[in-house]
Amino acid sequence: MKNVGLKTVGFALLFFGFTYMFLVFTSRAGNIPYLFAGLILLFIGIILFFISQKNTENSFLSNLLAIISGVSLWGFFGEFLENADLYIKDATIEIAHWNFLPILFIMIVLFLNLRKHLPVSVQFSLSSFLLIWSMHYIMIYQFEVLSRTHFTTYIMCSVFLILTGFSIYKTKKSKQIHSTMFWSYFGLLTVWSVLEYIWGWRLIPGPYSI
Repeated sequence: MKNVGLKTVGFALLFFGFTYMFLVFTSRAGNIPYLFAGLILLFIGIILFFISQKNTENSFLSNLLAIISGVSLWGFFGEFLENADLYIKDATIEIAHWNFLPILFIMIVLFLNLRKHLPVSVQFSLSSFLLIWSMHYIMIYQFEVLSRTHFTTYIMCSVFLILTGFSIYKTKKSKQIHSTMFWSYFGLLTVWSVLEYIWGWRLIPGPYSI
């Protein structure tokens, strides 16, 4: 199961990198390339969501495609739509800001209550999207409402660091592919959140400096 966890982290990290670079460089190329990038990510997210449900014979591939679909959908809803006012005045949608908290809360509650009735691939896709949204929301709220160096940011960064260690422990102990993939992916998200705080504090250069 060790290789399953490493491959999950590796492929997910590669797609994270692709999504980020794709949006950054197309945004610098102009509005049309950036619009193209956003729509491509939306298309990839939707297509992989459905394809993942048709590859249930291969659990690893099905779950991985579902995870990537969640990342891709975040690229559209969580990143691209923040700049929607480039195309339509006052159309910006910032789902990581405080006014979207009720929607995030409702979606998490619905997911937790309906999870056992959903196919595993659907669970991976939705949890991928909701986990990214939740972790990003926490950091953005602290940075923008409190401050980048507010004492709670250090506490939250420590919590994510502890969760990273817990995820590694759960991944090593897991004997089942679904559990191994979930905990390894969750660990990737928590360690990424730790890096986001460090980058936010400007302790080391981050992706924002590219």
